Amino acid sequence: MIDATGDAGPAAVPNVIIVGGDALALRVCEELSRVRSRTVTLLWTYDAALAARVARCGASFVVRTGDDDESLRSAGVLQAGSIVALTSDDHLNLQIALRARDLNPAIRLVLRQYNRTLGRKIEQNLEDTSAVSLSSHAAATYAGAAVDGNCFYAVQFPDIDGPLAGFARRSAADAGVAGMTVTQAERALDERILAAGPTVAPPAELRLERGDVLVTFGCVRASTPPQRISALSRRRTSWRDASWAVDRVFRQLDPIARAALVVAIAVFVLGSVLFAFLLKVSPLTAMYFVISTMTTTGYGDITPRSAGPLGEVAAMLLMLAGITISGIFVAILASKFAQAQFIAVQGLRQVRRRGHVIVCGAGNVGSRVIDFLLKLERQVVVIELEPRAEIVERSRERQFDLLTGDASRDATLDLCNIEEAEALIALTNSDTMNLEVALGARARNASLPIVMRCQEAAFAESITRHFGIDHTYGTAGLMSPVLSALAAAGGARGRVEIDSRPYGIFEQRHDEAVKPPPAAGCIPLCVWRDDAFVLVRALDEIRPHDLALMLFPVWQFLRDVTEEEVQYYRPRQGSATRSSASPASESP
Repeated sequence: MIDATGDAGPAAVPNVIIVGGDALALRVCEELSRVRSRTVTLLWTYDAALAARVARCGASFVVRTGDDDESLRSAGVLQAGSIVALTSDDHLNLQIALRARDLNPAIRLVLRQYNRTLGRKIEQNLEDTSAVSLSSHAAATYAGAAVDGNCFYAVQFPDIDGPLAGFARRSAADAGVAGMTVTQAERALDERILAAGPTVAPPAELRLERGDVLVTFGCVRASTPPQRISALSRRRTSWRDASWAVDRVFRQLDPIARAALVVAIAVFVLGSVLFAFLLKVSPLTAMYFVISTMTTTGYGDITPRSAGPLGEVAAMLLMLAGITISGIFVAILASKFAQAQFIAVQGLRQVRRRGHVIVCGAGNVGSRVIDFLLKLERQVVVIELEPRAEIVERSRERQFDLLTGDASRDATLDLCNIEEAEALIALTNSDTMNLEVALGARARNASLPIVMRCQEAAFAESITRHFGIDHTYGTAGLMSPVLSALAAAGGARGRVEIDSRPYGIFEQRHDEAVKPPPAAGCIPLCVWRDDAFVLVRALDEIRPHDLALMLFPVWQFLRDVTEEEVQYYRPRQGSATRSSASPASESP
């Protein structure tokens, strides 16, 4: 029997040691404890709440002492099959891994490393080792969900230099393939159809109905055109639209400026009417006189003396009103220029892009998200309060627009031309700030797709349920399945749910001969062949020297799944639940 990560048999699944005490380490501990025949030990400094949660999931807790060798021995490193080092210190993770290998040369190493290049070199020089960059793995899903609103999980295949591939969920009607067979739909979409309704791995001849919910896999593509123009930004030609635009600009003015403008217009209109009557001149000449008087120009070609005392009094009042109103406008303009200069010094300016993706937060995950978006040829606007030198330099090279400000402030969001944005990704280090950014963006553009980072799983579910945020992910939730699977063997890339059943994503490199799949029920996705991404439908399409990506039926090996459930769900995979169309009835 093969376990959920690809090892052969319960005897090949010895104890796993996890070193770490944060949410990610706990999630990995819970994931590993769900697998049958798996024993897990968490090694960390003593914390009563952490120890209680570890005990609830059926794992062991060992207190870490100052002597790492002694701590590792207490955790059972001499008999363990693998160790997963997940502290926030990359150097400490490598140190723990090397000490474990010194004590047990046969142990498998999994360690957290931010630097992807260093991680790749560690893997190349240490046998049976996986070094994982959490930010890189998680960033793929954030970018995929922002570009395609139907995408719920994404991976870069092959890692580091391959295209972004994603899993999407949408109805056959929305995909435009209702009435087609699975084969026809896959050709039309250039994607693999992994499920149609309750049928996993549907047969090629199954005809799709409008209400079928499809789970597909393929290269991530935008669900909207790159230069999407929102309804609010379309060219307005009617008088009603023009008046709406003027009203919108008027409402955005400063209250004092708005009042001064109203008074100025009223004085100008009343003055023009009065002097047209008193001086017995045309309306145009009266307006000319009023403007020259209010602006203190005074050409002298028209004088109010001929209008008598009333004209002289009216002219004096008009002069005083003109000076007062002019002074107010000069003060307002000076204030606006000073504010604009201050904003420019801070790195804030009005963005004029259309169809852009707004990335709020350019930390470890955010910088990788930016890389993916640029590779997908998306226009990017980045908001970061304290950008690193690398981000500033790339902004100066015009790779993207950078606003140096607080994304949670309404004034900052107003500079992003959010009405015409394609999507927004909130990736700051604070869950509450990300929520504040998301709600502020939603208030300005109700139809804007939003992807939000939220580390606390329960909080993320509440946000999705109550606020309707499109996609809410946490690094721990995205990465715990990867790390738990890597504890047994390399190649794990994540996990997705199809028909409420978890499937692991793993890659398998083939040499001169094609290797058999690690277990029954594996579903092929694609291969990397001759420097090209190729979708495959059947295992016999895999060739020697291919790097293949597959789905592994993790659900078969969980503790809470009975043997009866395994036998019940296996026949549903690849079997048609409806009558299939004959080849003669297929449309071309």
